Amino acid sequence: MAQRPRNISDPIFKPIRLERVSNKVANQLKKAISEAVFRVGDRLPSERELSEQMGVSRPSIREAIQQLELQGLVATLHGGGTVVRNITEQDIAKPMEIFLGDDRQRVLELTEVRALLEPWAAKQAALNRTQEELDGIGRYLEEMEQDFEKGSIRYEIDFKFHTEIVAAAHNTIFLHLMSSIYQWVNYSIRLHREQVFLTKGAQRTIFRHHLKVFKGIHDMDPDVAEAAMKEHLLYVVEEFKKWSSSHQEPVSL
Repeated sequence: MAQRPRNISDPIFKPIRLERVSNKVANQLKKAISEAVFRVGDRLPSERELSEQMGVSRPSIREAIQQLELQGLVATLHGGGTVVRNITEQDIAKPMEIFLGDDRQRVLELTEVRALLEPWAAKQAALNRTQEELDGIGRYLEEMEQDFEKGSIRYEIDFKFHTEIVAAAHNTIFLHLMSSIYQWVNYSIRLHREQVFLTKGAQRTIFRHHLKVFKGIHDMDPDVAEAAMKEHLLYVVEEFKKWSSSHQEPVSL
């Protein structure tokens, strides 16, 4: 293909512009956040630590963090330090808080959404998890087993088991999306645990489901992990429906 004749006045090269050091620092930090090196809620290294690691001045670090703060990626704490923000929470959190409230139908809908999303997360975790992440999931499973033997699985341990799996999927966008509704997932798990799954048999079923999910992730078998998580959450949906139809009083926790 013939090339267009170049006009003698057209420049051959573009000017080379020096990039501000703070921009380079900001880009490195954004890359670390996008790759989930630093997750939602994680504290970034101090200005001094970043300055030493990157070989730049503290004012450049401070300017870079200010850039990220203006972009909504991080937040500076009153007591000092900087944490990673949830990139979706500003748009989702308040409407979700108003919408969910104590409405059991909304809680059911949230669980149905989880039944669509979390099996995929379990599948990805089986493919991508590190040994450290597997150990973390395993520790929460051990705590669940100890709780079961004592009589009741704590909802906060159940919640942490699920959030560790989401993180182990190694999909930063998905992690941020799920982080934006974590507090409502936490609420729904608490409701299920304290008002629905009260019998020893129900607690046993819940634990066995989590054990199957863990085994799939441990064995790096994505199909087993996905099927086990789907089985678990569909069970939760159906049991919650049964409980809800037989309890007409408002939800209270």
